[in-house]
Amino acid sequence: MQIHEFQVKRIFQDFDIPILKGAVAYTPTEAERCAQSIGGEAWYVKAQVYSSSRAEGHFIEEQAGKGGGIRLATSPQAVLMQAGKMLLNHLVTPTTGAQELEVKKVYIEEAAQVQQAFQFTIRISFTEQKIVLLGSALTEKGEVKGTTYSVDLHLEKPLPRLWTMSFLMRLGVPKKMLMRAFRILQALFAVFKKYSAFEVRLEPLAITQNNKWVAMGGTIKFDPDAVPADKEIESLRDMDEESSTQRHARQNNFRYIKLQGNIGCLINGSGLGMATLDLIHRYEGKPACLLDVGATSTKEGITYAFKEMLSEPDIEGILINIFGASARCDTIAEALVSAAQEISVGMPIVVRMDGTNAQIGCRILFESGLPFVVKNSMDEAVACIVQSVREIA
Repeated sequence: MQIHEFQVKRIFQDFDIPILKGAVAYTPTEAERCAQSIGGEAWYVKAQVYSSSRAEGHFIEEQAGKGGGIRLATSPQAVLMQAGKMLLNHLVTPTTGAQELEVKKVYIEEAAQVQQAFQFTIRISFTEQKIVLLGSALTEKGEVKGTTYSVDLHLEKPLPRLWTMSFLMRLGVPKKMLMRAFRILQALFAVFKKYSAFEVRLEPLAITQNNKWVAMGGTIKFDPDAVPADKEIESLRDMDEESSTQRHARQNNFRYIKLQGNIGCLINGSGLGMATLDLIHRYEGKPACLLDVGATSTKEGITYAFKEMLSEPDIEGILINIFGASARCDTIAEALVSAAQEISVGMPIVVRMDGTNAQIGCRILFESGLPFVVKNSMDEAVACIVQSVREIA
């Protein structure tokens, strides 16, 4: 689960991470009033959608103009005009694929002159099974400059001061700005831990012309297992930004994680899911999503979820990796066949089943006459789907 930039900024502010003045607007007139209230001589108008790389995106509609999802305006009237071009129009970014995101709100933020900019991320590395702090210096265009450095972190320990200060110096942070940068990264780690995130990012964290640190952008991605139990996180969810697949997954207590590749993954169990993603990466494949149907899913729920996956525009192949303990492989197989009979299947589907009624489930798939490829091991299944999708490309 993600949240909008303006929500991230409010959380950052609560943790003493410095931000610029800003406000949310739902109409062009509100946007103009926000700029007047914030004050200053220039403002950023930022589309609030669940996507990174908004500045590099483009709008589908001609009336939105040629700019991306982040635009600079030098008067309140220009803020009104740019907000009018964005609102209710559809943005496509490098991370959305073919999906078009309707802009229903914009964030108006004061502009600042920047001397230096950096990118910092704290995330769980599933492949290495650890938490890491990553940092890079950025060019004026926001591109990574030089080496990306890292520091290993531990949830039960504070941010390591000696390693982090050395890390900041290697990135080129000025000596007089080091201690404040360390405090900001301490706060970022506190956000990561409090909200059970699997990634928090400052992008960029900048030094302004008046030698102040400011978080000009940021993201928080929450662990989907933690969201239902945390009412504060749940209250931040924007239902308008969810796809039909995400809504259905939540309603059926599935866990759905949207990624940026082309292989859809249907699994049962978070541990099996992480192992599946790691193996796909090892074979140089790119997962598009992870749909965890759990152990107690109904045939109807799985049928609908699988149909939704088949209709996702960026998915070119599907891997179904099931270990049936309390989940029955025959029930899942019947759901897959039912869904595939209702919708045209024009992509490779590779299945690996093991556990309760696995032989019955495999027989159901074989006898359906549908294009399921059944493999005996997870390794064989992953290798097969990666190769099949590669051949399509």
